[in-house]
Amino acid sequence: MCDTQTLAFSAEGYIVRCTDCKRMQMAFGAVAIMVKPKQLQQLKEHASLELFYRDICIADPDTKIVSLPINNTTMLCLSTNELTALNNLLDQATALLEVYEMLEID
Repeated sequence: MCDTQTLAFSAEGYIVRCTDCKRMQMAFGAVAIMVKPKQLQQLKEHASLELFYRDICIADPDTKIVSLPINNTTMLCLSTNELTALNNLLDQATALLEVYEMLEID
């Protein structure tokens, strides 16, 4: 059985990982998926780029206009508001993972 460690948590979702097997689960909105560390980092990079290059003058920030790939068969379809919330969640999780790696904490 996995011993989970919370990497990030918000009203929109969470990211946890098992301290033994290092598998991570990300829940956001109505979706919960298992991700590998590399997938989480790639998702973070995609989300950051989308936020940076996305036209912020969109009339309705709740319209689902962003698609972020998780793997070859899974994509998240998000609004600009959801993208911002997901990016914040990913920021928290990746920052904490970096700290754990520096401290070598499992």
